[in-house]
Amino acid sequence: MNETAEVVGSLLTIGDELLLGDIPNGNAHHIAFQLRCRGFRLDRMLTVGDREEEIVPILLECLERSHFIIVTGGLGPTDDDRTCEAVARAFDRPMTTNVGYSEWLRKHLAEYGIDWSEEAARMARLPEGAVKLGLEMAGFLLEHRRVPCYFLPGVPHEMRKLLTQTVIPDLEERFPRRSVYVKHVLRVQGIYEPEINTRLRNCRFDLLGVEVGYLPQLNENWITLFAAAESEEEARNRIRQAEEIVVSCIGPEHISGCNDEALEVVVGRMLLAKGWRLALAESCTGGLIAERITTVAGASGYFDRGFVTYSNEAKTELLDVPVEMLEAHGAVSEPVAAAMAEGARRRAGVDVAVAVTGIAGPSGGSEEKPVGTVFIGCATPRTTVVEKHLFSGSRDHIRESAAQAALVLLWRVLSHDTELLSD
Repeated sequence: MNETAEVVGSLLTIGDELLLGDIPNGNAHHIAFQLRCRGFRLDRMLTVGDREEEIVPILLECLERSHFIIVTGGLGPTDDDRTCEAVARAFDRPMTTNVGYSEWLRKHLAEYGIDWSEEAARMARLPEGAVKLGLEMAGFLLEHRRVPCYFLPGVPHEMRKLLTQTVIPDLEERFPRRSVYVKHVLRVQGIYEPEINTRLRNCRFDLLGVEVGYLPQLNENWITLFAAAESEEEARNRIRQAEEIVVSCIGPEHISGCNDEALEVVVGRMLLAKGWRLALAESCTGGLIAERITTVAGASGYFDRGFVTYSNEAKTELLDVPVEMLEAHGAVSEPVAAAMAEGARRRAGVDVAVAVTGIAGPSGGSEEKPVGTVFIGCATPRTTVVEKHLFSGSRDHIRESAAQAALVLLWRVLSHDTELLSD
């Protein structure tokens, strides 16, 4: 197995709280990502409750098909922590007291004035042959039938510490020859997933050794490119070739960025490059756009201010939206969105402003303007652009969709309208 380039493992997360939805399974995401970055891949990710009869058969099944196994959860001192007993039963190994750990734990508890107890003694009992991982937390390594099995605590910060300091270094030593994995994400705006699939359907990415996936996000779609190769250079070269094909078929005007380049990051970079400052006028989004803009470090270099003008009076007093316009067209309308953007730009004395006004629901809609109706305006020194959207879903989803669409409009104005960008 040590000469295999493709090193594939299984991940088992244990805990009733995961199955009941009480807590998100962040451990699984973190482990999968960290492994992939270092040339290891999971072919299965399973979650079971704190019951031996569920854990035992899955451990045996994973043992038959995996180069390694990682298990999290169920290592505590309480009665519902059944991982150790399940391992002993699955691998036919008796439970024994780890003398070294028992002595350390007894001394450690005494320093804090805690008496030795049955629960403490239980923490020191491990399946025969287990090697303790760390002292301050639960965790052990057990090699069975030449398959290393790592049992880690479910507490996230403890799991991450053992994964980084012990598990991954041990895997790297055991499997020095393994594939290098590279994943690249292209963020697509203005095209729905079926259309993306249609445009790329006849592209032979398999000839490049690249896997392509589609991942819908909030009002944008991600195209994921994944390559495995003997070296990082080779994997990245395959990704580059695949990216060129994607850009050619999708069109560069639809691709806003890659990987972690969220729209707020991209537009911030563009505003800095142009030397422009931005203002926002938000009604139904209530500051969501400003929040996204200011999560980016250095936003003070291009973001001036935000107006949250929820009432008609605020739109008039702060943004100079005419009362007559509000009476004639309503707050949720194209003229008002344009006036809000222009008023924000003028009042702030900035180069560009974006405004949003809409009906987030669940009430307030009409036949003419149903819930989800949103107008977004973007004002620049030369012109003002307004878009109308009709979003669906919950109130939160409509507001988040509107914030995303506002950033998309700003990105399009900064990216593709050379007249607007000319001095």
